[in-house]
Amino acid sequence: MKGVFWNCNGFADGKKYRFLNELTKEKNLDFIALSETGRANFPQSTLNNICAGRDYLWHCMAPRGRSGGMLLGINLLNFDIGEIEEGDFFVRFKIRRREDDFKFNLISVYGPAQVEHKSLFLSEIVNVCSKEALPIIIGGDFNIIRRPQEKNNANFNNRWPFLFNAVIDSLNFREIEMSGRNFTWANNLPIQTFERLDR
Repeated sequence: MKGVFWNCNGFADGKKYRFLNELTKEKNLDFIALSETGRANFPQSTLNNICAGRDYLWHCMAPRGRSGGMLLGINLLNFDIGEIEEGDFFVRFKIRRREDDFKFNLISVYGPAQVEHKSLFLSEIVNVCSKEALPIIIGGDFNIIRRPQEKNNANFNNRWPFLFNAVIDSLNFREIEMSGRNFTWANNLPIQTFERLDR
């Protein structure tokens, strides 16, 4: 199974559509999970362009305020959708792979940047994942780092990484390690901060 989790940081630029179209064709993607789309809906022509004309089923979650929004799509040639669930910070597909009847959950998340919402986000992850007997693939922009090495400066507060790691351990998650770079986010200040927020 091949797919992409991507915080696209807004989705008005045509280059992003072309990137996903070419990536879908090159890698033969089975799913596309986008966060921070900033969109409440997408025209069918846009969705067809994103997945290079393949037969995808899509679910769009509208942004709350000026940020947020998610889009999750799955290739119906290879998978059936049994159930779709939307939370405050996630979209979940319950999926069956056609070739061998294997069933699992695909969850795309967009964690809040605001500190006051992080405990709600982590609680929601625990609630949705702990009730599931089927295997889970979860990814997206968690907006929390796990360790000091996932930031390029010494400004590190262990509170949220500690809780995030406790959630990961309690749910018996295993992380697929990223290759090619160390960080996934940077601010726009003259002295930049880099962090790994997506996984």
